[in-house]
Amino acid sequence: MKKNLFFVLIAMLTMASCVFAAEWIQIGEKSYLDVSSLSPYEYNHTDVTYSIWKKSLNDGTDTWKNLEKILGKKLWYSKVLFVINCTKKEIGIKSAIHYDLNENVADSNEFIYLNWQSVVPETNGEFMYALVCSVPDNAQRKVDKKIIETPAGVKIKVRSHR
Repeated sequence: MKKNLFFVLIAMLTMASCVFAAEWIQIGEKSYLDVSSLSPYEYNHTDVTYSIWKKSLNDGTDTWKNLEKILGKKLWYSKVLFVINCTKKEIGIKSAIHYDLNENVADSNEFIYLNWQSVVPETNGEFMYALVCSVPDNAQRKVDKKIIETPAGVKIKVRSHR
């Protein structure tokens, strides 16, 4: 009886972990969006806003080198929670988490106030804006296309990443 209960518990935990799995799509050389994390974000009662997680792998640029120098350790990737204001075509960062080479949290930041910035054309920010804000509110926000086009006409091939 205890053995059967153990196997049922393991099966339930396995199924539960599948439900919470991220669905990463590649949007750049080393950038990914978790489309399963896309959700409405309550900002105010007049603007339409959504949040979505972005993962960026360390690409060895000066930005990453400076961050590694500040933190005193090598970093593998970061996850950033972006908030996108569809009404005003603005984007802000709610939280950021940086991971070391062992996938341990090296640093994390939670921002109380959003520092809104205009969506810049032909950037990942514009792609996120297009992805999040171009889907009707009454439709299920799910990426089914293999190629998505930004408002500027940039076509981006969507590739899954787990």
